[in-house]
Amino acid sequence: MEENKRLKIAMGIDSYLPTVDGVVMCMHNYCLNASKDHDVTVFAPKNTKSYVDNFPYKIIRCNSIYIPIAKYYYGVPSMDAKFKKETYAQDYDIIHMHSPFNMANYAIKLAKKKNIPIVATFHTNFRPIFQDVLGSNTMAEAVVKSIGKTFNKMDEIFVCSPYIAEQARSFGYNGKITYLPFGTELEKANNVEELREQANEKLGLNKDELVFLYVGRVVPLKRIDFSIRSLKALKDKGIKFKFLVVGKGLYQKDLQLLAEELGLKDEVKIMGFVERELLPYINARADLLLFPSLYDNFGLVKVEAAAYATPGVYIKDTPAGYGVTDGHNGYLSDDNIEAFSNKIMEAISDREKLKQAGINASNELYIHWSDCTKVLIERYKEIIKEKKIRDARQAKNKQNATEEKLKRAKTIGKQIKINRKTKPYIQ
Repeated sequence: MEENKRLKIAMGIDSYLPTVDGVVMCMHNYCLNASKDHDVTVFAPKNTKSYVDNFPYKIIRCNSIYIPIAKYYYGVPSMDAKFKKETYAQDYDIIHMHSPFNMANYAIKLAKKKNIPIVATFHTNFRPIFQDVLGSNTMAEAVVKSIGKTFNKMDEIFVCSPYIAEQARSFGYNGKITYLPFGTELEKANNVEELREQANEKLGLNKDELVFLYVGRVVPLKRIDFSIRSLKALKDKGIKFKFLVVGKGLYQKDLQLLAEELGLKDEVKIMGFVERELLPYINARADLLLFPSLYDNFGLVKVEAAAYATPGVYIKDTPAGYGVTDGHNGYLSDDNIEAFSNKIMEAISDREKLKQAGINASNELYIHWSDCTKVLIERYKEIIKEKKIRDARQAKNKQNATEEKLKRAKTIGKQIKINRKTKPYIQ
C-alpha cells in the first residue's frame, strides 16, 4: 500500500475515559499520536452525562451499564441502534481492539461485514481476576477460554513480551502474535536534580531522605502491602525513609492500618490521586520504585520512572520485571518478603551504583508513546497489505475452482451425449 497513505483506524474498548487505568492510557496515547497523521475513530461506552469528550480524534459512544463492583461503565454496543448505524456508515482500513468483551464481539462482526482486518492487544491477565471474583478456578478457566476464543477471531494480536505471548497461548489463542513496545507520554527529563530539589519543597521531604515509590491503582493485586511489610526490616535497622503510595482505590485505608500496625505510620504516606503534572517531581525524587506485582502484564510505571532515571525493584521472572537486568538497570528479587527487603537494602547500600542503574534504566527502558505508535502504524500497513494479498489469493483460488467445476461439467456433458448415442441412457 502507499507509504504515506492516511489510514482510517478504528480502536475499541469496553471501558474508557474518564475511567483511567493502564489499558485506557495505552489506547488514548495511541489515538493521540496516530491522529496527527491518520483518521482515528474510537468505539467506547457512554460515561456520566456531565462528561464531554474533547480530543483530536473522534469518539462514538454506545449505551452502557454501570458495574458497581468494578466501578466503571461497560459498553453494550449491540443494544444501541444509533451506535450501530453510525459505526457501520463509516469506512475503516483496520480495527484495533483493547479489550475482549462486548465491544470486541461487536467489532468482529463489523470487520467481517466490511471485510477489513481486525487486531487486538492482549493487555490483561484476566485469570486471577476471575478466580477472585468467581471464587472458583473451574469457572474462571471457562471464562478465560471464552476470552481465548474471542482473540482467535482476530487476524493477529499484539503483546509486549514473551511472557504475555505465553499467557495468550494459555488462554487458548492459537493465531499470529506480534511484539510491540509500550511507553509513556512523559518526556525524558534532563533536569532530574533540579526536579528533585523542587520535589522536596512540594512534598515536604528532607534533602537526604530515602524515598521509595509506588504509582498506580491501590488494589490488593498490586501487592503494595508486600512492599510495606518488606520495608519494616529497614526501619528495624534504623534506616530513615518515606514510602509514597500514589493512586486511588478502596485499599487505601487497609494499607494505612497496616502501616500503623507495623509501626510505619510516619514512613508510609498514602497520597491518593495526584495530578499528572506532579508526577515528574515524584518520579524524579524517588530513589527506587517498588513494584512486586505478579499480576501486571507490563507496568507502565516502569517506563515512567525510567524517564526520570529512577530504577525499580521487581520480582524476577515476571512480566512486570521484563527487560530488567538485576543490578544493571533495576533490581530483581525472589518472591518473598525477606528477599525483597534484602534487595532494597542491596540497592541503597551503594548509592553510586543505584544512580547508575537509574541512568541505565533511562537509556534502556524508556520509550515515548510517539515512537511506539510509529511501530504500530507500520504493522497496521503490513497487516492491511497481507489481508489484501490473502483476499486476492482466495478470490483467485475460488475463480480457479469455479472454472474447474465448469470444465468438469462440460466434460461430463459431452460424455453423456456420447453414451446416449452408443447405448440406452438410464437416469
